Amino acid sequence: MTPRQRVLAALERKEPDRVPFLEPVIEEPVALALLGLPPRETAAPMEFGQPGADVLIGELYTSPFYEPIDLAQALGLDGFGMYLFLRHEGIQKEIGGRMMVAGGSVKSRADLARIRLPDPDDPAIYEPYRQFIERYRDSGYALYTFLNIGSDPVILGMGLEHFSLALYEDPGLVADMFDMYTDWYARAAQHLCELGFDFLWFADDIAFKSAPFVSPRIFRELFMPRYRKVIDRVTLPWIFHSDGNLMPIMDDLLSLGMWGLHPIEPGAMDLAEMKRRYGDRVCLVGHISVDRLSRGTPEEIDRLVAEAIRVAAPGGGYIVGSSNSVASYCRPENVRAMADAVARYGRYPVG
Repeated sequence: MTPRQRVLAALERKEPDRVPFLEPVIEEPVALALLGLPPRETAAPMEFGQPGADVLIGELYTSPFYEPIDLAQALGLDGFGMYLFLRHEGIQKEIGGRMMVAGGSVKSRADLARIRLPDPDDPAIYEPYRQFIERYRDSGYALYTFLNIGSDPVILGMGLEHFSLALYEDPGLVADMFDMYTDWYARAAQHLCELGFDFLWFADDIAFKSAPFVSPRIFRELFMPRYRKVIDRVTLPWIFHSDGNLMPIMDDLLSLGMWGLHPIEPGAMDLAEMKRRYGDRVCLVGHISVDRLSRGTPEEIDRLVAEAIRVAAPGGGYIVGSSNSVASYCRPENVRAMADAVARYGRYPVG
């Protein structure tokens, strides 16, 4: 099978020739080491797009030193893609070489009124994606776009604390901000589907390790109708990403019709339970601990991948990957061990 066929079969919860392997992000310091290239003297802070840009557009795994397909070939990945994000109103600070959101700038309706989103129907936004498809369509790899549904810019733009207070003190402000972003992403998702990507990968964090950010009632009343507005425009397979424990709202989420769920965070969600309860409804993606990729050993990673495949791969519907993404602090030898273990244990019939 081609990598594209392998990924699409897994998303359809069928058994491909082997378990696919996907990573939404592999940060440059790790990628350089995996490719045997010298490190940069000064690593730039990880950030999507250019500061101040209204729309953040680019290739995942992008670097002046290699192409996305170089990493896919070197690691045995089955796909790669681009990202599309609206610039959010969160206040970002560089912490430990990484850009982190430390609060939000939207506190009132006046703050919301100053936000001017670009035209989601502007053809210029989608030209880089058309060129990307043209460049890589014949490669055989699964091609995707990584983007928000629309809750991330609301939560980040307000800051989690103010967002939580506003749910009770000014719910209309939250709803209007939510509508603004989900209206935009609905149009963007439709245009991306029309370009010929193989799937979309939505990333909106909505949970702590212990539980979702909001109660199931608020999730159903506020999030679900607006998520559905976006998903109603999606005509491709799609994966949903959120860290944390999604179990209290899992049935609501799956009613949206997602094909894959990422990353099944260890310590927050149990892979075996997810396979048992929901393996007939959704493909499970990820689960290999970023903590262990950062602090463990290759032998430990080998065992984690073997166990994840044993638990989640039978019958199809599992794609190996990390429990979030390959950050700059992950050990390259552990990432290599993850790739090698997929090749070693992932051939069907597994076990």
